[in-house]
Amino acid sequence: MKRSGDTSSGDGSSRDASSGGTSSGAHALCLPPERMAAREGHIPSLDGLRTISVGIVLMSHFISARLFPGGLGVYIFFVISGFLITRLLISERKRAGSVSLPRFYMRRGLRLYPVAIAYTAIAVVTMLAMGRRFNPLEPISALFYFANYLYADGYHKTAPFITFWSLSVEEHFYFLLPAALIFTRKPQRLLPLMGVVMAACLAIRLATAALHPELLDTHHFYYRSECRLDSLAFGVALACLCELDWGRKVLLALAKPLPFALALLIVLACLVIRDPFFRETVRYTLLGGAIAVVMCFVLFRQSALSRVLNAAPVAFVGKLSYSLYIWDPFVDDLIRPHLQGLAPQPVLVVVLFVLTFLFALASYYGLEIPVMRLRRRLHGDRRPASASPSASENASPAVAQTAA
Repeated sequence: MKRSGDTSSGDGSSRDASSGGTSSGAHALCLPPERMAAREGHIPSLDGLRTISVGIVLMSHFISARLFPGGLGVYIFFVISGFLITRLLISERKRAGSVSLPRFYMRRGLRLYPVAIAYTAIAVVTMLAMGRRFNPLEPISALFYFANYLYADGYHKTAPFITFWSLSVEEHFYFLLPAALIFTRKPQRLLPLMGVVMAACLAIRLATAALHPELLDTHHFYYRSECRLDSLAFGVALACLCELDWGRKVLLALAKPLPFALALLIVLACLVIRDPFFRETVRYTLLGGAIAVVMCFVLFRQSALSRVLNAAPVAFVGKLSYSLYIWDPFVDDLIRPHLQGLAPQPVLVVVLFVLTFLFALASYYGLEIPVMRLRRRLHGDRRPASASPSASENASPAVAQTAA
């Protein structure tokens, strides 16, 4: 699918690559300072980041959860989602003068539900055909976004719907975010509210861990929304800072190699330290901040990494990331047991990846692309009559890429 990009500086001039600019006519590898504020159009490197996220998740499930921390991949998804959705909402407010809650939730539903419904129907029919017994509450929890609470405190899963826990957390957050933006009216007012969310989630985790240490051995902290909403708040804060002069200066300072290296060290420390109290409380806060800094380096600075992330094959996998994430448990839970022992482990892993990509490709081209066209028509042009056509740039492609 053809996508438009923020490829020039507006006056056609070349910018210093080290500051995040691009030469006129070249495909943008990062957002230059003059394009950091929300506007519609392709965001360089974002699909590449999705590829890293879903790759970690798939390798965790198909190869080894010890070697590949799937939770880290999901956390990257959370921060990306908070950043992108907030940016789109701010862009809509700039273009139309307001944010339409009904249109936002209609677009979210069209983005998520076609694939989710298809997956749920196929998974249920497959389990019935196999004679596999399962709790009907699991597919229901996937479709109505309470899977994270179902699986949080020791529930034994009977069906391949556990990955819907993260979508549940996201949707709980997005019940609140658009209304918060309407209420606060300006990004600089939304920013301190996200600080409150981060502090509140950390306080809830610390208090719960102190009062109920027995929960440290469960998924209580990992799955429940009140413990994880800060994961998306870090992405929202990034998008808000992009709207402020001083905020852009802060982000560009964080986009330098030293903060990037320190952020990677923090991520590594969070993976290495195994103390349960740390892992279920402070770790989530540290990881959120570190991932946000990594995103600054990736999104706002041109580098060898940005070239890799914007390479066509890498970006294409990122476009498939939602379908890959959804269909992964189907392959891992319903197909893998029947293939186990039929081939050496390396061959089996390759087969599992191939099958997952085949399901994702069918889902992407059969469901996501057609629904994207419908979402563009629903998105429409909400510019006030007095706005010039140039006030909105490349509207449809940006809306088509609001992946979670």
